[in-house]
Amino acid sequence: MYYILHSWYYQAMQKEERLLKKEIQKAKNILILSHKGPDLDAFCSMMIVERGLSEIFPNKNIVVKARQYPNIKLPNMKRIQIVKEDEKIEPENEDLIIVTDAGEWRLCLENEDTIENTLAPVFFIDHHKTDIPPSPNTHTVNEMRSSATEQAYATLKKLFGKKLKVDKDIATLVQYGILSDTGRFMFDLTTPDTLRIFAEVMEIYRVDIEEFEYKSKKFPREANGVIIEYLKTLTIVGDASYMYISKEIIQEKGFQKQEVNEAFAFLKDKYLRYIQGVHWGFIVKPMFSDDEKWSVSFRSTKGYQDVEVIAKKLNGGGHKYSAATKIPASNVQEVLDCVLTAINEVVPS
Repeated sequence: MYYILHSWYYQAMQKEERLLKKEIQKAKNILILSHKGPDLDAFCSMMIVERGLSEIFPNKNIVVKARQYPNIKLPNMKRIQIVKEDEKIEPENEDLIIVTDAGEWRLCLENEDTIENTLAPVFFIDHHKTDIPPSPNTHTVNEMRSSATEQAYATLKKLFGKKLKVDKDIATLVQYGILSDTGRFMFDLTTPDTLRIFAEVMEIYRVDIEEFEYKSKKFPREANGVIIEYLKTLTIVGDASYMYISKEIIQEKGFQKQEVNEAFAFLKDKYLRYIQGVHWGFIVKPMFSDDEKWSVSFRSTKGYQDVEVIAKKLNGGGHKYSAATKIPASNVQEVLDCVLTAINEVVPS
């Protein structure tokens, strides 16, 4: 295996994987979730687990829940059970919960959700660094791979071997998920193991990478108005940039949740770092599920600012060049003051 892990950590992962296999075999009702505002890696990893387990165990009841569909067409995406805004995710009859692309409940739940009170065992299949200790019924499978998609696929292969039937659908999901979270293999998280897995599924079915890149960059035309408002706030300080949108502007312009979320996603990934002379920055938006919280995302270019340090200072987390946090505040100026103070404390002047 490519990953050089401390022997105790590797043994701990083996133990968690054995326990996961035992719980999967025992469970009749399996619930699959991911983090709030799921990205493509979250969707692909969820759907790989759902598709793989459904084929191996056709008599089990396996449910995938999310509050939205992905923004590009994925195999079997109609199997996702959409949780409406006035509904909550709560304990029901689940015997096992598998959460992908997240390492703790707070990244997954809206205020009204109560699923963390489940009595069923919970397994987080993740690839982010986290300092959250496991609770008695909470477990983690995380080998620090390139993506949750790679981890989910590698875990199922390890647990079930040839029983996992890798067809066109799973091959597509693996490729899409890895491409999205490695920036088409440009990010440091890409490893020889990542490339081996990609080549393995490509032999079964090869996705058109250029078509994927084009489709994944699209956003609804309705988001243009939100993007314009964000750009009005664009501030550049040295080699950093930031932008924000206030609740008042959202209300005044009548912007909808999806429009704001799509503009937010587009700008954080495809604009913040791409201004001449700018190498990192952050973007702010209010959380529609909680009037007193704001979402802040940080992005950085390789070799420049470690934004994970800033996010952790604000009780968030993520990766060196991609991180996020949630900040309680009554207005956008309070959020900006909080973030800029944290930056001044951890970023060398």
